[in-house]
Amino acid sequence: MKMKASIVGTALSVFVIGLTASAWAVDMDAMKKKVETVKGQAESVKKEGGEVKQDVKDMKAQDAMKNAGETKTEGMKLKDTVTGK
Repeated sequence: MKMKASIVGTALSVFVIGLTASAWAVDMDAMKKKVETVKGQAESVKKEGGEVKQDVKDMKAQDAMKNAGETKTEGMKLKDTVTGK
């Protein structure tokens, strides 16, 4: 009887260890997929950040050109006022 109980106990232990290892492997695979997804999202955010940075640079350049044009116009008006034209 002891031998049978020992064999059943061993078989049960092997079965539980097998299930645990299988569950752990599935969890690791899921974690790996999540990490890859997060990496992809991070790359997308980085790319979008670069695009936004370039857009801001372009907007600053446009604003600078607009401000320069306005300054030039105001300078011409001031010149005309001073010279009496």
